[in-house]
Amino acid sequence: MSLAEAIRVALTQIWAHKLKSLFSLAGVAIGITFLIAVIAVVEGMNRYVQEDFAGSLFGVNTFSVVRRPTVQTGNRSAEEIRRLNRNPYPDLDDVAAVRRAVPSARYFAYRDARRMSQVWHGERRRRNVRVIGGSEDYQGTQGWEVEVGRGLTPLDQQRGLKVVVIGPEIAEKLFPTASPLGKRIRLEAHRYEVVGVFKRKGGLLGNAWDAAILMPYETYNQTLSSKRDRVLEILVKTNNESELREAMDVAEGALRVSRGLRPGEENNFYFQTSTQLLSAWERINNILLAAVPGLVSISLVVSGIVIMNIMLVSVTQRTREIGVRKAMGARQRDIMMQFLAESSFLSLLGSGIGVLLGLGLGKLVERLSPLPASIPSWALATAIGLGLIVGLSSGIYPARRASRLNPIDALRYE
Repeated sequence: MSLAEAIRVALTQIWAHKLKSLFSLAGVAIGITFLIAVIAVVEGMNRYVQEDFAGSLFGVNTFSVVRRPTVQTGNRSAEEIRRLNRNPYPDLDDVAAVRRAVPSARYFAYRDARRMSQVWHGERRRRNVRVIGGSEDYQGTQGWEVEVGRGLTPLDQQRGLKVVVIGPEIAEKLFPTASPLGKRIRLEAHRYEVVGVFKRKGGLLGNAWDAAILMPYETYNQTLSSKRDRVLEILVKTNNESELREAMDVAEGALRVSRGLRPGEENNFYFQTSTQLLSAWERINNILLAAVPGLVSISLVVSGIVIMNIMLVSVTQRTREIGVRKAMGARQRDIMMQFLAESSFLSLLGSGIGVLLGLGLGKLVERLSPLPASIPSWALATAIGLGLIVGLSSGIYPARRASRLNPIDALRYE
């Protein structure tokens, strides 16, 4: 029997027993759907973190000086965590020290921030907003662009004017039918004039940045700060990556002198870059990609057992048919090829359905949430390969059992 003939016979049998075939491929389809959907989301997240997220969070070619790391990049002992918690917040003296140390920086900025319960304009309000008090160059370090109006100016900073630039989500919520420019919004007991609206960033950070409010640091310091002259982070953006390391070394020396740290004494401040975030994400990504095949393999093993059981039942039901084929000259390898083709095609069909469902599920997640989705070609090849392996491995035993039936006994089977 040729391979084409074996496939034709297998398709005939699959079509003749539709319900059994459906149960056989359902398990494989579910396992492959889960595999493709998870890989699509993980790979989409991986691409987003590498291309957009890290740069949006810290800025490209940017380092920040903070009290303690906001991104966990490894296991820390309890003593180290206590030491980091004892670090003082940066203040305006630290800002001055770093500014003097890196006068050639492309952008130099600092900020404080807090999460506010709501912002008001008339009867309209927007809940859960992030208010940032930043210097005039803060938006430059973050790559923010103003779509309507203007950004912050040195004059706003020097005079501590009550002006703000708002995110597009706040503008849409508070001013759905009118321009927000020149209007006043209320935060707690204070009112601020809207002078600009940022361009939408979207993506995973959309809810964070598109619903943010930026005001001059001096204004924030005087009206909303929980501790005067406190700074959450100092940001330095260099012209290129080669200048970044040198600027960090110079800033470290300046901060140690400013804080009176003795030689050999540990820093009581911390530097952060987008590279650290990428390193942390890479470890998470590797764990996810290593765990997913293991979880999916459990489903596929169960699917293989189901296919094997159904194929064994099929062998029993078709005993007389097998006897007739062998009596007419079919060899053992012909019978084996027929049953292997049947189990393999069922598994491959289930894999194909799972791939389509997984792609659809990934796109659905992308549409209904800020999570991106991306499916690499290797994932498709892996899914099809796993389907073929499951089909072959689960069909070998039933195929061997069918091929070894005695034709006389098979013909007499009722």
